[in-house]
Amino acid sequence: MPILLPGIRDLIEDRADKDIMDVLTEVSPQDIAEIFDQIPIPEILYVFNLLPFELAIDVFEQLDEEKENQILEVIDRKKKIAILNRMASDERADLFEKLDEKHKKYYLSIMEKEEAEDVKELLSYPSDTAGGLMTTDYVAVYKWMTVGDAVKEIRETAKDVDFVYDIYVLNRHERPIGFITMRDLIMHKPEEQIGKIMKGGILKTQIDRNQEKVVSLFSKYDVTTMPVVDKKGVIKGIITVDDVIDVIEEEDTEDMYHFGAAGNPPNSYFSAGILGTAKRRATWLLILVFAGFVSGFVIEYYSSTLQLMLILASFIPVLMGTGGNAGTQAAAVVVRGIAIGDVKISDIWRVVGREFLTGALVGLGLGFLTAVRAIITGGGSPVGFIVGSTMIISVAIATALGGFLPLFFKKLKLDPALMSGPFLTTIMDVISLGIYFEIARRMLTLIR
Repeated sequence: MPILLPGIRDLIEDRADKDIMDVLTEVSPQDIAEIFDQIPIPEILYVFNLLPFELAIDVFEQLDEEKENQILEVIDRKKKIAILNRMASDERADLFEKLDEKHKKYYLSIMEKEEAEDVKELLSYPSDTAGGLMTTDYVAVYKWMTVGDAVKEIRETAKDVDFVYDIYVLNRHERPIGFITMRDLIMHKPEEQIGKIMKGGILKTQIDRNQEKVVSLFSKYDVTTMPVVDKKGVIKGIITVDDVIDVIEEEDTEDMYHFGAAGNPPNSYFSAGILGTAKRRATWLLILVFAGFVSGFVIEYYSSTLQLMLILASFIPVLMGTGGNAGTQAAAVVVRGIAIGDVKISDIWRVVGREFLTGALVGLGLGFLTAVRAIITGGGSPVGFIVGSTMIISVAIATALGGFLPLFFKKLKLDPALMSGPFLTTIMDVISLGIYFEIARRMLTLIR
């Protein structure tokens, strides 16, 4: 959009309505939404009111909830009602979730009764479950229908549905028992019965299933849609692959922010105010600073050991840094394994053992390298032993902790990514220093 944007802004300034529409009708709703992200709200409202109704709805659904709310507040009542009634049910529920009670109550009062009830139902499900992720806009037929009857049914219902590929087949209890595709309908005769040509073995998910597990199912079975059922097996909606992609992006962003101890992610980088960003970062950094004071206490406690052998101080940075980095590596791998379902809570001790052995092997190589450097730089074999053995033990403990803590957090029903790089590094700083100085103290006692 960078090439298109300057031209559009010139046309907006000139109020060249026809030229604006000539440009915008040639691009996708996503591209128009991207333009809206880069122009002020008065210009957004001006262009939005020029768009044909169907295109306006498509563009509206691509915007973030803040801009959607700003547009709804100023457009006329008739267009407001039409947009709220015609929006995809899952997009509409996302919008209502972010509204204050005053706007929520008003918008529900002007909507059609059926659509308002649909919003209330979707809002009743937690946002991070299959129910909060699903859309109630889907196409379904019954097993006793003929192909001809099914085609007529689809013509009636598909006009309000964005995603029509898999068509679910229901029994008389409204439970999905199979599916057919558009290709199936085209290839079979109108008098053939749906129940005889449908494909069975349908994959479905419970309405209260966590969205991360839903994502894992989509990935494992390589499907594009999935029906959502209640405890009785009755279909309540479907989840489409585009919503799953949004979840993956949201989860990855959240994990990245948590892993970097940067707080919760904002809607976008520039939407977050500088004061708000500083507050989020400062909160976590203050916690890390106080945790870091413990490292200082360890150094103070062993100050007499440092005075006896000052060369030990020169190895503090490499030992602390390597332990923290090794732990962060292990944590990153385990957090990713948890996210894709490859690592489960029941695997915790298996993971710890595996990571400890991995760390010990890596630590042997690193320990040998640092020991040689200590000897070459004049520390002699005692310092070489102290530094080398500390490196081996620290790296082994760090990788074991990096495997253990994310799974421990998961067991406590917390985000595993909260055991982030900075937190793990701070913990390992304290542990590495404690190991280092305790080995040095004992070694000095032996050689004195």
